Amino acid sequence: VGFVHLREVPSPQVPELRLEINTPATIDPVSFALSPDGRQIVFVASGDGPSRLWLRPLNALLAQPLPGMNGALYPFWSHDSRSVGFVADGKLKRFDLGGGLPQTLTDAAPQGASWNADGIILFSSATGTGLSSIPAAGGEPVRVPTNANLIRPRFPFFLPGGREFLFYDVGTIYVA
Repeated sequence: VGFVHLREVPSPQVPELRLEINTPATIDPVSFALSPDGRQIVFVASGDGPSRLWLRPLNALLAQPLPGMNGALYPFWSHDSRSVGFVADGKLKRFDLGGGLPQTLTDAAPQGASWNADGIILFSSATGTGLSSIPAAGGEPVRVPTNANLIRPRFPFFLPGGREFLFYDVGTIYVA
């Protein structure tokens, strides 16, 4: 006969946090991403020029535009919060916050992407017909099979652990 005892573990009291982020003008107010470490936010805004990515540390008051990010959309973070992925000029790109220029990963204009700890980026197909993955260093995209009859999948998101993911397709959220 086995015995299992489950005890309640009191949850720590986490203070409420409220944050207001005033951005420059934008035509896409929902195109933003909070870093996995919770310290920074990246968003799309125009300011005084073309639409581009802006970065704001949450312990600062002002955001700064990231260099070479004109026309950027759909930002997403690397698992370690050191790099930002995005779409611009019909290409999937990444930018390392440590410096350098944006790197083109592949010709694709997905609507949303996610980056796991194994260095895999999952993204919606440019044609809207499926999901694909690519190494974070770039390379040839690989089609990701799902058990759903997809119409136009978008906004994939890796779940903790980086193997399973969520995605949206015409009014339905799927787990794969």
